[in-house]
Amino acid sequence: MNKNFGLVLTVTLILGIIYLNQNSYGSPFYSDGYFTENGIDWCQENRGLYEILGEGFFDHHRHSIESRVCASLYQDYFWTYDGPDRIEKLIERSKHYSQLEIFESYEESETGIIDTTPAGNKDQTLLRGTTQDGEVIIQIISSSPVVNQGLEINLSFIDKNNRLMSKVNYGILITQNEKNIFENKNIHSENGLSTLISRPLTSDDPVEISLIVNGIGLPENQEEWKEPKGEIMIFTVVPEFGTLVFVVLALTMITIVFSPRLLKKDHLIQKNCNF
Repeated sequence: MNKNFGLVLTVTLILGIIYLNQNSYGSPFYSDGYFTENGIDWCQENRGLYEILGEGFFDHHRHSIESRVCASLYQDYFWTYDGPDRIEKLIERSKHYSQLEIFESYEESETGIIDTTPAGNKDQTLLRGTTQDGEVIIQIISSSPVVNQGLEINLSFIDKNNRLMSKVNYGILITQNEKNIFENKNIHSENGLSTLISRPLTSDDPVEISLIVNGIGLPENQEEWKEPKGEIMIFTVVPEFGTLVFVVLALTMITIVFSPRLLKKDHLIQKNCNF
C-alpha cells in the first residue's frame, strides 16, 4: 500500500512540475486574441532561441500560435522601437498577427496542409470595419497589390461576440486607379467566410475595396433578411513599399530642406511688419 501510494505521489509531483514549467515558460500569457505584457516578455526571452533554431523554433514549441506571433513581432518595426510605449505598441501589433494566424488556421483546416511559417511574414494586410449598429465586424485579409498578379481577398464576417456569422449576403467592388478589377453584387457566405481573387493588376498602386452588406438570411428569402441592409464600407489596400510611400518620403524631404528657408522668410516678413 505504502509503495503504491509513494509511486502515485511521485508521478503526480512529476506531472505537476511539467505542468508548472510549461505554463511558466512554454507559452506566453494570451488574452482576448492578443498578448499581455507577460506575453511580450516571453517573446523577449525566446528571441535568442529563435535566432539559433530558425525554422526549428516552431517545432520546438509545437507549432504554437504564440511562437509564430513572436516570430512576426521580431520582424516588426516596433520590436526595435525604444519609445516609452513600446510594450503597448507590441501588444497592439500582436492582435494584428494573431488575427492573421487565426484566419490561416481556418484555411489549413479546410486543406489539411499545415504551414508553420508565421502569417505575419507573408505579404498581407489586415483591415477591419464595423457597421453603424455595431452588430457586424468585417475583417479583410488581403495580399499586397503586385503588378500582373491577382489580388487575393479573404473576408470574415464576425458578430460583436467575436464569432463567425452565418448567412451573410453582400456585394463587393474592387477598383484600382478608378478601374474595376472585380465586381459581384450578390454573394452569399454561408459560414461567414469568403475568398475572392481579382484579375491580374496593371500596377502596384493602392486598391480600393467597396463592400455593401445586403442583409442577413437565406438568399432565397430576401424579404426576411435582417439588418444591417445596404450599408457600404470602403477599405484601401496599400502596397507595403509602393509608390505612395516614396511620395510621402519625397514630401518629407522637401519639407526638411525648405522649412528653414520658409521659417527665415516668415521671420523677415514679421520683422518688416513690426512697426
